[in-house]
Amino acid sequence: MTAFAAQRRVWITGGLGGIGLACAEHFARAGDRVLVTTRDADRASRLQSLPAEIAGRIESVTLDIRDEAAIEHLLAAHGTPDVLVNNAGLNIPRPFSEISGADIDTVFDINVRALMLLTRAVVNAMQAQNVAGRIVNVSSQAGLIGLPQRTVYCASKHAVEGFGKALAIELRGTGIRVNSVAPTFVATEMTRETLADTTMRSLIEQKCLLEALPEPADVAAAVHFLASEGARYMTGTTLKVDAGWTAH
Repeated sequence: MTAFAAQRRVWITGGLGGIGLACAEHFARAGDRVLVTTRDADRASRLQSLPAEIAGRIESVTLDIRDEAAIEHLLAAHGTPDVLVNNAGLNIPRPFSEISGADIDTVFDINVRALMLLTRAVVNAMQAQNVAGRIVNVSSQAGLIGLPQRTVYCASKHAVEGFGKALAIELRGTGIRVNSVAPTFVATEMTRETLADTTMRSLIEQKCLLEALPEPADVAAAVHFLASEGARYMTGTTLKVDAGWTAH
């Protein structure tokens, strides 16, 4: 298997959102070359918030990760990454009785189908080039427990958890490791409304054992660890960044 160079190629989907951008900054500060994907080209301006020497190590690409042809084009244009961070995801929080078929399709299309398609393409490329790569899925505590008004999101993240474990087993002997990070609620655009809701805020404060919720940088540190040699004996597992929520 090909050993990592000092400078790795790291791909991060949804890389200009709260957790994604924190991951990009963390890897870039460690000396890696980072490619972030986004569906919204206007978000590229967010890189300007980073120090120039860090932003200079991060490239932004507009990509719909549901598009298989676009994924193959990305691989042809940029080569095989050493690390893939599957961070893109979405949630449609509402009571299950109000969930539509379109809502289910939308959540699973991004959170599960697109993640699997991109991972398949990258893993195939890694194996073809004998690269002992790292796959890190940004899952959620919702993939380990149930949460109110998040039935579809929970189902999608449970799927991600099962996928990661099964893929790790399939990739035994290839040198490719597959792990997940499962954060609790983190202050990002995706959770703004949730954290402003008094009922949900009360539930969060009741369940979390620590006084403060994790920041995007805390999740990024866990992602970076799983992609490092410090986690070389970890595969098929999930690292929780949940402030103790799932200890209940």
